Amino acid sequence: MTERRSHQPCFTFTEREKLYDQVSHRRFMAIVMQPDMDIHKVKEDSNSFGEYLFVTVSCRTEQPKKLYTFWGLGYHEHRERWIADSWQWFESQRRQEALPVLAKEEAYQQIKEREAFVRANATPIQQSRRAHLYEVLADLTDEDGALAELEDLGWMFLGDDEEQNK
Repeated sequence: MTERRSHQPCFTFTEREKLYDQVSHRRFMAIVMQPDMDIHKVKEDSNSFGEYLFVTVSCRTEQPKKLYTFWGLGYHEHRERWIADSWQWFESQRRQEALPVLAKEEAYQQIKEREAFVRANATPIQQSRRAHLYEVLADLTDEDGALAELEDLGWMFLGDDEEQNK
């Protein structure tokens, strides 16, 4: 009788991680550096929230294969703060057969370089009232919901920050 080697799933998220679609930087690195993980893309790019490092990965031993894109290590424009200790993710619907597989050491180096840049620039700053409100709404709902709420509400109720500071 042949013994079948069982693989642990590469993508095992806690209930909290699933709820917020978010992992810590340490957890992200542990996921990405797993032996069965393929890294397809590491790229600085922008989304609705700011400029981040986007890392697309898949697990070669999981069936059906899933493609995840993590984004972190960037400046969140609406929160007016650098994001260095957490990563958001989404499951990508792209076909992965055509995606290249990057050398893990090369991808690791790109991530570490971006981390060094972000941590060097992540100095505490005073958030505007708009950014503070966005952050409260995003933490209560989600990023997209907070953005939609602020766009719907407008800024009249906040007053003019410059007038308040005189």
